[in-house]
Amino acid sequence: MEVSVGVVVHINEYMDSSYLEKLLSKIESIEGVNSAKVREERPHLMIVDYDSNQTKSAEVLSGVNNSGVHAQLVGWV
Repeated sequence: MEVSVGVVVHINEYMDSSYLEKLLSKIESIEGVNSAKVREERPHLMIVDYDSNQTKSAEVLSGVNNSGVHAQLVGWV
């Protein structure tokens, strides 16, 4: 049974729209991630929904940090 969890990731660096699209796609490719989104007015905050039976928040954060930006988990949704 899927256990859906949402996490908020704060990204320190500015990203142009092209880089942001690539980052979102990379995060969505992590097994268990259902979606990764940012709102235009707050592109430094990424909301990631994932199945906690398939992946963990630390894996999501590692995926972001391994993409050339610095990020922290700031909360759950």
